[in-house]
Amino acid sequence: MTGIRIKPELCLVCKGYRNLCGLPRCPILERRLALSRVGRYINGHVDGSSPPSVVVGEVGYPVVKVMFNIPPNIHGINAAYYDDPSGWWGRLSLYDIIKLRSSMVAASMRIKVNETQALYDNELAPASVSEKPVDMEARLKGKLTGLSINELLTPTPPAATALRINVSSNPKVPRVIDRLINDDAKASDAVWEAYKGGLSVYTLIRALSMGMLGGRRRRRLVPTRWSITAVDSIIGGRLRGRVLSLPELSEELLFYGEYLGNRFVIMLRPGAYRARWIEVWYPSSALVTGKDAVIHVVDEDYGGRFSEMDGGFYAARLPILEYLNKTGRTAEVVIFREVLPSYFVTVGNWHIRETVRRALENGPIGKGTEVHELLNRLLTYKGALRFMPSRISRITDYLGVEHG
Repeated sequence: MTGIRIKPELCLVCKGYRNLCGLPRCPILERRLALSRVGRYINGHVDGSSPPSVVVGEVGYPVVKVMFNIPPNIHGINAAYYDDPSGWWGRLSLYDIIKLRSSMVAASMRIKVNETQALYDNELAPASVSEKPVDMEARLKGKLTGLSINELLTPTPPAATALRINVSSNPKVPRVIDRLINDDAKASDAVWEAYKGGLSVYTLIRALSMGMLGGRRRRRLVPTRWSITAVDSIIGGRLRGRVLSLPELSEELLFYGEYLGNRFVIMLRPGAYRARWIEVWYPSSALVTGKDAVIHVVDEDYGGRFSEMDGGFYAARLPILEYLNKTGRTAEVVIFREVLPSYFVTVGNWHIRETVRRALENGPIGKGTEVHELLNRLLTYKGALRFMPSRISRITDYLGVEHG
């Protein structure tokens, strides 16, 4: 499984039952078991209710795979939980998420990105943004592939080529999307309008991916990875424009959130808006193969210029800009993410967005003069300064605090 950093030699000795990697359960066997569970329910045919859940690939662009995810023999409202990031938060473990996503089948077809009308004609586009699960039936050929893992996306279920996909119940399209389908507004304006109309980020990502937004003659399928970053960027950019003109925060605030082996410390400081994203990935975490931790920093200046594009930063930045907009204040922002070895496989950046949002909703754990002491305590006894003593000065410099 992409994202697991365990020596192959260790797996050969362990064979899944000696627990030599230190993980509570063998992730490789978990994946195989999940694949076998799916296999029991399909024999060239799958039917169930899509949550809805769809992924647009990018390989081969401008002819791309579009994968409609269906949990075999699961119908009605129970199917919604198979693609519900905000509902998963705090409830599901990494293993639970892998099992859930592995228990669906991705019925895959290849489509030219400019042929969006075909997806309307067979109701697949409306089904992808439905407010409730939609019954689907697919005829498949070939063997199922394994679960696909990506840093930005939720795990893509085992896939097979679809000979046909039928939608057998009526999609319930959100009113704001129904209106924008018949509008000629630019995609960025449509995303903002739908967001202001109360549409969730996750539905917006699917709508943009399926070519449902933008000028009617210019609509295209958008690979889901691109769509995720685009939606976070568009909404974040509009909120940022509002935040720039707000009065400054009166005192420093410290927030904390943790989920799936990821810890987030958010600092809001009096000052004009700018933002810094700091990540520390520990050895044996999903994307680190060596013995040393890896530090990654992204900056956004007052003018909205980024030192580099980073999907995780965009995901974390969105709820912070929502918070500043709601509280009527602007601030300097520092987001510190620690990725622990227990985050052994990536499951998308949704958990970044949701964990930061929950941290802000829970309120600050420190204010004013107590912030630096609390931050030092967090990092020294629980985090980076404990495990990376040789890099204390570098980390505290990035955070803009003194260690002591």
